[in-house]
Amino acid sequence: MYVNQPSTPSPRPGAPRLLWIGEEPGASWQAALGHFQIHWVPSWDQSSGCDLQGHRGVIVQGGADRVAQISREILQTRSLPLIAALREPSEAAEIALLNAGSDVVLSERASEGLIRARLRAILREIEPEPLPASPTPVEAKTQQYNQRLMALTQASKLLTTMDDQEVIFQGLVELVSHELKSRRVSIMSVDREAGVLQMTAAVGIPDHIIRQARTPIGEGIAGTCAALGKPLFIDDHMAARGSSDLQQYVPAEKAGEPMPMSLTVPLKMKGEVIGVVNVTERLDNKPYSKTDISFIQALLGQAGFLMENNRLMSHLRSLKAFNDQVIDTLWDPLCVFDIDGQIVRPNERFVQIFGDPQPGITLAEHIGMDNEIECRLSGEITGAEMEGGRRHLGEWSLQDRVFEVTLAPFAHPTRSHFLLFLHDLTGKRNMERRLVAAEKMASLGVLAAGVAHEINNPLAFVKANTRRSEEYFSDLLSVIEAWHTAAAKIDDPAAFMGPRAVEREIDLSFLTEDVELMVKESIEGVERVEKIVLGLKSFAHPDTETVHRVHVSTLIDNAVMLTKGKWKYSLEVVTEIEKLPEIWCLPNQLEQVFMNLIVNAAQATEEWGRLVIGAQLVRCGVEITFRDEGKGIPEEVRRRIFEPFFTTKDIGEGTGMGLAIAYNILENHGGNIAVESELGRGTTFKLWLPLGQEERPIVVEQGSRFRI
Repeated sequence: MYVNQPSTPSPRPGAPRLLWIGEEPGASWQAALGHFQIHWVPSWDQSSGCDLQGHRGVIVQGGADRVAQISREILQTRSLPLIAALREPSEAAEIALLNAGSDVVLSERASEGLIRARLRAILREIEPEPLPASPTPVEAKTQQYNQRLMALTQASKLLTTMDDQEVIFQGLVELVSHELKSRRVSIMSVDREAGVLQMTAAVGIPDHIIRQARTPIGEGIAGTCAALGKPLFIDDHMAARGSSDLQQYVPAEKAGEPMPMSLTVPLKMKGEVIGVVNVTERLDNKPYSKTDISFIQALLGQAGFLMENNRLMSHLRSLKAFNDQVIDTLWDPLCVFDIDGQIVRPNERFVQIFGDPQPGITLAEHIGMDNEIECRLSGEITGAEMEGGRRHLGEWSLQDRVFEVTLAPFAHPTRSHFLLFLHDLTGKRNMERRLVAAEKMASLGVLAAGVAHEINNPLAFVKANTRRSEEYFSDLLSVIEAWHTAAAKIDDPAAFMGPRAVEREIDLSFLTEDVELMVKESIEGVERVEKIVLGLKSFAHPDTETVHRVHVSTLIDNAVMLTKGKWKYSLEVVTEIEKLPEIWCLPNQLEQVFMNLIVNAAQATEEWGRLVIGAQLVRCGVEITFRDEGKGIPEEVRRRIFEPFFTTKDIGEGTGMGLAIAYNILENHGGNIAVESELGRGTTFKLWLPLGQEERPIVVEQGSRFRI
């Protein structure tokens, strides 16, 4: 066989030369290459100058990386057909070698027939070794028997040494193709659920057809064969395809005339058809026989177990995927854990809340159980293991959430497992608390409206009387001033000694100044009480005045001006307002919102700070921002910042109504308000207002003042 190994049989004269690079080939390769002249070199070095002239192809044996490297080097020198003989074949290695320039990739353990077929495919002009003289009938029968016995042996080897089902099926169809000398062979497996035949492997059929082929059971040649469970011999494919009854192609029970050129054989497992083999286009133009049916059934019968296992595994994978999808779709967390407390299988919601389980970490440690809950769970596990049945464990507080917990034994063949189901009650409990708070706020709102009404009446005449008192004091002081003027004209000091003593005793000059200041402060105090009452009324019953069309910038400028006394010693106020269209709104209410936010920023500034007020057009409305550089708002305060009567200010500095009223005003305008804050960096309030529609009141009806 080898040019440089005289001990091996010599090939026929004029046989084509092939270069073999690598270790000495195995028996199947030696048999397949028996009619070639082989030039063997153990290793390849591009610098060695190995002459490729006269060689018809190159076979490179070894590992995938070494074969790929040598293939690239050879192709740089000369373009020759390249065959890779892989020591450890895999799909990834085959793809890499084909990309590196190899034309054919085979395993070192490939069968002789497969090697011959692949070499003929790549070296088409090379004819196989001439056939010997025609044997006698007995010799031919013995030879066929030996060949098919060898094929059965190779099939058994495929099934026992390979673990890749695709490789096994492909090897089997190649064996059938070689032994029956057929150009086209295919195996189709039965998919009962879909009611079709799925092509598993084939020779002589394009890959895209193999991937797409779906033959309905009961239709066509292969489908009819699967439905009948009997082999079919077809001599006229055009007629068969147009026929509605293919039973005429079922062979007679007794051996008779030679069979036609197409053979379709069912594969059965426990009397049930699990697949179909189709063989056609015989190279020697001889008809198929019933012996061929027996050979196919014997050769591929062992593959039936593989096909059935493949079907069952596919069904199990489908069931597992469905079950996993159902479990992971549940919104509540659950997990399966063993008797040692190790988490076996959590669902996605469990992982979202508690994180991925880590090896060696128990369930109790992972979800943060306290000692009391852990001890109770241990006792319930013992009871569930002994008695069985579902157990309700009450409500647990875990990681700021509340769960209603159920424990149930979980069937397992080797050791005890348990299912822990955690029904999340957090939202429900929060809603219950918010409903209670809302009821309290509703009652408080009614009380606030009543108090505001009751205060408003006496407040009106107190304010009126205070202003009238200012006038009366002014008149009295005018009278005193007139008497002083008249007394100055009378030259009798003794006559006025008594009144002047009284003036000195009561300090008339101080009284005159203090009365004026006292009345002014009283009026300011009454006006402050008026504002508080108006705030309570606005909170309980928002106004429904007619809307006006105004510029937001005008309202902001007014608010800045009106609050200047509150911020001029603590803030630098900067406005960054784009040119905006007018909006339809209740101007007085929006001014109240802006003033509250400016005053809050001033109060949040400890020494000297900066407040930037911006406005821009976004989302068919106006976004207004108040960004200060104050001390920021803690998270626990930020969550309650819009609650009525909630305040962090000292008594007398605030009522806790400012932001609650602002929230309601913006809500009535169809807008919203949000807050962002970072401790030590400042706070930003973001307001959004729609542009509104002409002559359309913003407050159409009284909405709920109490958010839940």
